[in-house]
Parts: sequence; C-alpha cells; structure tokens
Amino acid sequence: MDYYIFDEVSPNRYAPFLDLPDEIDLIETIMGKKPDFYELPIEIQADIEEDEKIVYTDILNPGVPLFSKKMKEALDSAGVNNIDYYEVLIIDSQTKEALAEYYLAIVKSIVSCIDLEKSEFKQNATGKAFISEFCIDESKTAGLDLFRFHNIPGLIMITETLKEKLSKIEFEGVSFKPTKEYKREF
Repeated sequence: MDYYIFDEVSPNRYAPFLDLPDEIDLIETIMGKKPDFYELPIEIQADIEEDEKIVYTDILNPGVPLFSKKMKEALDSAGVNNIDYYEVLIIDSQTKEALAEYYLAIVKSIVSCIDLEKSEFKQNATGKAFISEFCIDESKTAGLDLFRFHNIPGLIMITETLKEKLSKIEFEGVSFKPTKEYKREF
C-alpha cells in the first residue's frame, strides 16, 4: 500500500501569521498528549496587515495542525477516530475580530513503522544518522488510515485508501505528498 504525507500545501504564502497561545505546547501536541486548556474555543492571535491577502485553507499548520470544519467532517465520515479535536477561533490581534473557525487536531496514534531495509539513512556533520528517505512497513501500522510517523513525528501519514476518499472532496490548500517523494538533507 502507498502512504502519503498529509499537510497543508507548502509554502502557503497567503496563510495568516499565527501566534500560538502558551497552553499549546508544540512537542506535547505533536506527541499526541491531551492539552490542558483554560477554556474553549482556543483563541489564536493572527497578525494581519491591512492590505494583506489572507486565504484560510482547509489545513493550516503553524507547527500544529489546524483543520477546517470541512476537513474535520470529511475525516469523521471516513471513519478516522484517532484525533482529538479542540475548537479554535483565529482572532485578529489588533481588532480582536473573529476571522475564522478551525479545530486543533491532535493525532493520538504515533506509529513506529519504518521499513529499515528500504529506507535511506545519512549522517549529518556531527556523524549522527538521520532518515533522508523512508518507506513504511504496512505490517506495523496497526491498520490505521491516519497516524503520526514515530521516526519523524512532525509528519502525519495517511493511507492511499484515505487519500482517495479525501481527494473526491474539493479542499483548499491540502497536500497529499507520496512518501517516496520525501527527501531530507542536513
């Protein structure tokens, strides 16, 4: 089975600059830990210039994935049930006006499923090995259609089956990059 990296189209030059609140810890969120929020919806401040063109895509990724209502509903109807969602309001930092509604998506499943024989490793300048190209061992994915990749937890992976379902919906700014196109250099 083929797998895809699920993210926003990058670079999204029309995405708003978002200032994440202190209660969103990037590392804990990426590792699937449930955050302690003071109240919901979470307010995320956006710095927007007066003449700036902003496009609110179906995925925004200011370090943590924010999904539109349309994306959340599509994943729910596709049977993806390993994501905790928290309502988010994107607020203009100057006017305090609500600009958009999203969901912080915390993927609870982090799967160690690298195929060591088919993946490529390189060494950085200090001699530490890193994954430069990878393949997924399907037998280690627990049959999940969506998960974070243990070896590179910043990546959200989806199966070809889920990609096909999502591709039938017209999303704005969503990327399904085949894992074989992933290249990393230091």
